[in-house]
Amino acid sequence: MYDRIHDAGAEVVAVSVDDEIRQAGMAERWKFTHTRFVSDPGGETYLRPLGLFDPEDRGGIALPGMLIFSADGEEDYRYESRDFADRTKDDELIAALTALGLDSVDPTPWSANVEVPNDLRSYFLPDDLPAYFRGNLFASVAIGRRIVDDECRAVAKEHRIMSQANIDAWKDWRKR
Repeated sequence: MYDRIHDAGAEVVAVSVDDEIRQAGMAERWKFTHTRFVSDPGGETYLRPLGLFDPEDRGGIALPGMLIFSADGEEDYRYESRDFADRTKDDELIAALTALGLDSVDPTPWSANVEVPNDLRSYFLPDDLPAYFRGNLFASVAIGRRIVDDECRAVAKEHRIMSQANIDAWKDWRKR
């Protein structure tokens, strides 16, 4: 979605508790050229102040979320995931960006200034993604059929839609 995000006047910044070497490894194996990675060990600088830090999980990790900040630093959009598998919808994000009426941007590709060890080049490769999300998709279909509570069924449907969207995005990415 880089083109759509940049056309809407925004850049992608990924903040995690991982150090720069792990982030560089992920960027390299996933070919993330236009995502700026920011390391926030312990979540002290960004994640905790933004309310996107879980100190109980694995010694402290970032909670998935998607935020849009205007140039003056105001938060214009927030999606906080309920858990590690929950993601915002692409169209919802693009609509929030478009509503800001910003000029398109042509950001400089991000690159790390660290050496990436070989073991970080092969962990959870892009080709692993379809199987992961197909498993999620079929599990959410099965769970959605078992439950009778409307709210839980709606969550299973959201997860099914998100899983399919990720599978479709991967197919599109592979074509490029």
